[in-house]
Amino acid sequence: MNEDKIIFWTGAPGSKWSATAWLITKSKKWDINSSDQADNRCYVVDDTRWPGVRHVGSYFGPGKEFGNKFHQINTLSKDEILSEIDRAFTDKDPNKYRIVRCHQFVHHLDWIRETFPTSKIAVVWRTPEASWNGWISAGGFGITYPNYREYYKDEETAERLIKEEAYIGSKWMWDNDLDIHLACKSHYVNYWDIDYTPAVEKHIRQVEGYFETYGDPYEKIKYDVLIGYYNFL
Repeated sequence: MNEDKIIFWTGAPGSKWSATAWLITKSKKWDINSSDQADNRCYVVDDTRWPGVRHVGSYFGPGKEFGNKFHQINTLSKDEILSEIDRAFTDKDPNKYRIVRCHQFVHHLDWIRETFPTSKIAVVWRTPEASWNGWISAGGFGITYPNYREYYKDEETAERLIKEEAYIGSKWMWDNDLDIHLACKSHYVNYWDIDYTPAVEKHIRQVEGYFETYGDPYEKIKYDVLIGYYNFL
């Protein structure tokens, strides 16, 4: 596995980090490894505001299928980390990029940068309040994939941790002067060279806050999801 093809992807629950990551897998600019996507790794969000939007692919962290110790990634060896990442992908092509998603990466971004100096880091951000409200409105602990219960425990703990993760994410973006982009149609189509298919459109509109199911779909547009890229250029 080429370390420069690893994308450490993080964001608080409710930040829409799953939709933003899924969209990147459709890029024609980079060859993204999507072999971690499987029928048993899928959750269709049960919400009439965005029918068909899904959690799909591998997740890492406590209670997840992979990387149960990734909330303490700084205690693991590089070999242990690379081996765990490799387990999630059936396609072993070293020249394809792999998106490795873990909420708790946000606590160890300096360590990740120092330990994997050629790898990429992406931080997906919404305000702490928007992240919390987004996660709860999408189902909270009722979300069956991925598993949130082991790390986030209960709603009181989850609210505290989610808001903390959003705060730390924005601080790291600011302190490191990340290349920050608004997650919207023009970003995905022009920056990532993604074909605007119906499935892609549905996910982008959900990220933007445009919901066709509302009487006035423009009323809820937020444009409030930012993506900070480190080491992508």
